[in-house]
Amino acid sequence: MSKISRAIGQVRQAFFGIIARAGYKAQITGNDGEVLDEMEIIQQVGFNSWIPEGSRVVIIPLLGKSSRSIIVGSTEAPVMITVSEGETCIYDQFGHQVLLHENGIKMVGDVEIIEGGLIVEKDIKSLAEISDKKSSMQNMREIYNSHTNGNTPAPTQQM
Repeated sequence: MSKISRAIGQVRQAFFGIIARAGYKAQITGNDGEVLDEMEIIQQVGFNSWIPEGSRVVIIPLLGKSSRSIIVGSTEAPVMITVSEGETCIYDQFGHQVLLHENGIKMVGDVEIIEGGLIVEKDIKSLAEISDKKSSMQNMREIYNSHTNGNTPAPTQQM
């Protein structure tokens, strides 16, 4: 039995570490100040994030060897979003977020659509200006409200 115990004792188990240098392959500070370089970060297909320095990570040594370790999870980044029961949030370290919650979706930050269009089946409301390449809707209202056709007065029904 002691040979088995010694053999198991030589197999490195999963452990926590701290990101010391971020990147696609990270440097980790592990137990007792050990440094592990060029650690691969394994993430789900379709989700890719840069793990900030100082974040806590879960490390799994493949085949029980520290030199073949991978990062499989992270937490405790400088910016953390707290969610309530049933909610999901995708966020970054710049404060942008997509929060899926009971009443719908809340987005924080600018939204840019590079390819494709936007199709909306319900009303669109804005608390600020709406503009296209030429002008804002408010500017179009001002032009319409003050326009005349020759000697006719400005429209009686303002926009």
